[in-house]
Amino acid sequence: MTETGPNLRIDRPAESVPQLVVRRVRQAILEGTLQPGRRLTERELMELTSVSRTSIREAVRHLQALGLVETSSSRGVRVAVLGSDDVRQIYEVRAALEPEAASLFVQRATDSEVLELVKLMRPGKGGEEQLSAIHHFDELLLAGARNALLESILAPLHARIHALRRLSLSIPGRRDRSDQEYRDLVVAITDRDAERAARLARHHVEAAKEAALAAVAKLEEEQASGA
Repeated sequence: MTETGPNLRIDRPAESVPQLVVRRVRQAILEGTLQPGRRLTERELMELTSVSRTSIREAVRHLQALGLVETSSSRGVRVAVLGSDDVRQIYEVRAALEPEAASLFVQRATDSEVLELVKLMRPGKGGEEQLSAIHHFDELLLAGARNALLESILAPLHARIHALRRLSLSIPGRRDRSDQEYRDLVVAITDRDAERAARLARHHVEAAKEAALAAVAKLEEEQASGA
């Protein structure tokens, strides 16, 4: 008779504690709860999340790598503040890569993934619902492109862009135009037209860049006048 040994198996959670912290902080930045320039100390993050200093430090390193937080002039870090040069560089890289992601999505995504994009971009969404839909659209587009290297480059850029999107969509008329640009892109994807999808993706990125630069310039002007 074979003896059964003790069951010492440890079921690992889907995410580590630092990964959970990164996700929560990232979500707070996307939702606008943590505004650009907001100072974050280790103590505050420990109190807000109820996790150890070691986990907080690991999470902060990852958030810095994503470009979501940056070293503060005082003790600790702050939510990253993007200047005009930062925005221009981010969108230059995005304009080079996102059309390829759209093209690959057309070629490789399943019918169910295409249908999910259609559902996300249904008309009538506004405010936080629209921002959430755009966030999930970008995630699904990268996943359906089936290119891990492309995703590893674009995903951090999207994280920084999403933190800025609330500001850029405040430019008069930009929210409606952005909504239409996404719907046009979805039509091209649904038609499985890779070339048109890539062209529309580039058009959207270029339009988004102009809105983002205008929004940042306005913010910088307001900060300078209030100094």
